[in-house]
Amino acid sequence: MRRTLRVAIPAVALTLVAGTSASADPGDTLKGGCGFNTNSQPTLTGGENVGVIYELSLSRHASGLPSTASVACWIEVNGVEAPFTRISASGFGVQEAEALISFTAGPTDTVVECQSVSFADDGVVTTDCVTTV
Repeated sequence: MRRTLRVAIPAVALTLVAGTSASADPGDTLKGGCGFNTNSQPTLTGGENVGVIYELSLSRHASGLPSTASVACWIEVNGVEAPFTRISASGFGVQEAEALISFTAGPTDTVVECQSVSFADDGVVTTDCVTTV
């Protein structure tokens, strides 16, 4: 018997990088993108930020037909990639990935989520990082 673990994420606690779209050549668009949800509680998590990072997007040409894209997501703390927080997803029309993560960040640290997107038809890679609240 195969079991699949799915994590439900409350919509109010999500951070979405690049919010609505990224684009490469004229016509390629990515709707959706990276997000994460973590909690830090001294007793339960030992002060670690524990949660999930995910990517869910649709890639399209200007014509509306699906395009092939690769998307990577990761967390940076004070400008350094947090270990084991990177995920990648590739696909024709739809990209999806998720993973459980844990990283250390204090109240004065700068935490950003980064997203890198490349479309198969042009090889251009765009990277955006967004500071989280």
